[in-house]
Amino acid sequence: MFAARSRAVCAARQLQRTTRTYASESHGHHSPAPVNESFGSGSVIALGAFLGTILVYQFRPEESDNWTPSSLLNKYRSKAEDWEAINSLHTKAMEQAGYDRNLFENGSNKHRFVDVSYPEALQSHAPRNIQAGHLANMDHVVEHYRQQHLKMEEKKAAKLAAAKAE
Repeated sequence: MFAARSRAVCAARQLQRTTRTYASESHGHHSPAPVNESFGSGSVIALGAFLGTILVYQFRPEESDNWTPSSLLNKYRSKAEDWEAINSLHTKAMEQAGYDRNLFENGSNKHRFVDVSYPEALQSHAPRNIQAGHLANMDHVVEHYRQQHLKMEEKKAAKLAAAKAE
């Protein structure tokens, strides 16, 4: 490893070093004669386009004239009156939909029964984003099942007492 390094260093020393030349140095050279530069075609085109748009704007037709390009643009332009009409129609449609829904949902009570296998299914959801008073009060259901449990426990106790008495 060391032998390879020493040989590489020796080879690097034997290479000739080139001297660096800088373009900014002038060793007796004279600069070329000044050249007359023009604005170029890009700047002439930009200036012409600017002046052309000013001329077109000067000779545009009045608002009262029925000019085809402006009438085409006005057709696709949104106006406050159009939005007001659209919003009023939307509001009327939403009011009618609310009235119809209320009519259908509160029309009869014959489809109100929901069969669930256990009462807790009515409240088996995450308790987030619930408004106050939204959940149904289930105290009467809890009390009903508690009474059933007490009756069953009394029957079991009576059976055990009868079994011991024999």
